Amino acid sequence: MKKINFPIVSFITLLFCVLSFQSALAVEVPLKKGETGPATMSKSTSILPVSVSLDDTTLGVFFSKPVGIAQITIEDESGNVIYQDVVNTNSSLESYIETGGFDSGNYTLKVSYGTTTLIGSFQL
Repeated sequence: MKKINFPIVSFITLLFCVLSFQSALAVEVPLKKGETGPATMSKSTSILPVSVSLDDTTLGVFFSKPVGIAQITIEDESGNVIYQDVVNTNSSLESYIETGGFDSGNYTLKVSYGTTTLIGSFQL
């Protein structure tokens, strides 16, 4: 019978516990379609290709499929843009935003690509 290397097994177990605990603390930020012009939104149901999660210091924006160039904007309660970035989803489906330096308060997240704008809000 082979001898199991205790330090390696301990490290893998610890890593698994840390990653499980971190994902348990993450909060899902719901997104909804924003107004993109004079057209009204149809009543059909669609699955959004973007999801957002928030933990203590990081906001993660995840695309389930490439949508081309996407712009990510975060505004504070006064409507001031405090973060803006452009993501090429053809090369990366994830974007992480460090929120540790943000003041406490309510924020609005906008993710725009093509003619679609998705809006969500979160609180720090």
